[in-house]
Amino acid sequence: MERWLSRWAPLSGAVAGILIAVSIFSGSNTPDNNAAPAQVARFYLQHATGQKVAAIAGILGLAFLVLFAVAMAGRVRAVGGSGWLASGAIGGAAFAAAAFAPVLAFSWVLASDIKFLTPSAVQTLNVLQNDLFLPALAGFFVFGVVGGLAAVVSKAPARWMGWVLFVFGIGAVVPPVSWFAILGTFLWVLVAGVWLAVQGTPQVRQPEPEVSLARV
Repeated sequence: MERWLSRWAPLSGAVAGILIAVSIFSGSNTPDNNAAPAQVARFYLQHATGQKVAAIAGILGLAFLVLFAVAMAGRVRAVGGSGWLASGAIGGAAFAAAAFAPVLAFSWVLASDIKFLTPSAVQTLNVLQNDLFLPALAGFFVFGVVGGLAAVVSKAPARWMGWVLFVFGIGAVVPPVSWFAILGTFLWVLVAGVWLAVQGTPQVRQPEPEVSLARV
């Protein structure tokens, strides 16, 4: 059972990428921060189903991102990679997921309860849903940089892919390209998840027994 899980657990990355794609294409562009409360309410009344689907798919995508980080860390350790880099990748993914989750939660609240919210609450939640992303950028930075270095050192899935993830991690904290870097990170996770699953679990080389001088 454990070997089966080790073999196929990286496919959680593919699931994460697919769910994030569903989240992106299900939702619509939300109103700007300067939109009137009535305009925001009208938007969420018209797009309630799409926004709910986007929120659920996004939350599940973040959860599978953490599962992928755990699976990748297991592969890194299995091939003799650095333990602290493997743990850092898990921490970065968990940080990113926890920080981005409130943004999706605000979207769910607006789509579900827009009829019961006051104009001031509608405007506040809309602003938070649009702009509460800074902590998530820090999480994707940690996951990209540390996870990328873990892949470079261990070659799991491949050294060049580790450098690609490292670049995405740096890009996550560069405002003009932050969102492109995050989308690139999920695309990387999708590809890496399939790659690791195809590679299979690494064969751990058993140390050769030492020859005792007393028997020579």
